[in-house]
Amino acid sequence: MNRLFTGSFTNVIKRIPALYVNKQKSFVRKSTTASSISSNIDSVKDLSRPLPPYLYNDPSVYQLERENIFAKNWMYIGRLDRLKKLGDYLSITLAGYPIFIYRSPLTNELVAFHNVCSHRAGPIVPINSNNYGTALYGNQSLLKCQYHAWLFDSRDGALKATPNFSYKFKSDEKKCLKKSSINTLFSDLLNDILAFPLNEYRHFESQCHLINCNWKTYAENYQEGYHIQSIHPLLNKTIQSKQYLVTNKNNIYSVHYAPSRNHESGQEKFLWVFIYPNLAINLYEQGYSIEHILPIGKDRTILSYDFFVRSTDDESQMSDRMAEAKEAMIRTLEVTNEDKMICEQVQNNLDAGIYKPGYLSPSMENGVQFFQNRIRNELKHTNLQLE
Repeated sequence: MNRLFTGSFTNVIKRIPALYVNKQKSFVRKSTTASSISSNIDSVKDLSRPLPPYLYNDPSVYQLERENIFAKNWMYIGRLDRLKKLGDYLSITLAGYPIFIYRSPLTNELVAFHNVCSHRAGPIVPINSNNYGTALYGNQSLLKCQYHAWLFDSRDGALKATPNFSYKFKSDEKKCLKKSSINTLFSDLLNDILAFPLNEYRHFESQCHLINCNWKTYAENYQEGYHIQSIHPLLNKTIQSKQYLVTNKNNIYSVHYAPSRNHESGQEKFLWVFIYPNLAINLYEQGYSIEHILPIGKDRTILSYDFFVRSTDDESQMSDRMAEAKEAMIRTLEVTNEDKMICEQVQNNLDAGIYKPGYLSPSMENGVQFFQNRIRNELKHTNLQLE
């Protein structure tokens, strides 16, 4: 629910489908109102029920989510601006899957591979083990295993050399040892948000925060403004939380909107968007933040933040912007701490074994409903009880 930061959005790598963003200043359909949503509800039977609580604490469920959600959807990985030089790589562990993006010195193109050697499962590029496998950027001239130095072709992952192995693999045998590649997709999201000066933003801070809750607990918290009045007093003084709207688009992402409480000045243009299953972008004219929700177990989640500020050649003005951006980042992290507190309390209650699902508000929790329906749809072929 981090909405306070006024930060920026440069080029990023995504493994997500193309997105559409309404370019009106409010970034929400004017016809969508709380009253129009709730007017279609005639009885409690028409209300949606939350997911069963065991889906938030069962290790077998997390494994099925890895296989059916994180292994099959396009996922945000990291920042394109950090992968400009030949041999640059981005290593990340996403829901337990170690992967990396690499700018091939042979083609100058970006390729993606599982970060697992076909010999004895060693990593090809370093893993950020000290920080739960979050994004790690570096440069490596060759795709050479960190364990036994097996060498792979950076164009297609083909096995090239096996030092001191005492056996020369035949061509057909090498095919079985080829590195597994991953198809990559560069979304046209940037083309959809050209209302913002994308080329003027620069990165100034990265942070990671551990939250002791299931990743869905936190994602659902992000997907509604219903809790703002109770949990975020400072944010509630800034926006009109009772008019908070979430517009779900193309069964892929949700656009969030709330009017400012400051009626004396025009509201800054902004875009708050949640991209299923685990990415949030809070974009403003003067800066933006990227919030990557990374599950590291059934009841632990890493929030990986990147903060950006709009740059200028005027040193004095840039100094002021940086000071404002850092103050906004501090406010964002205060909201994060408030979310951390409530999400961990909710997780404890989910684990207690006494909670039985109630109902979702059709106007205030339609973003949660969208998220949970995607979860149900992607797990429906399993043997899990989803109602």
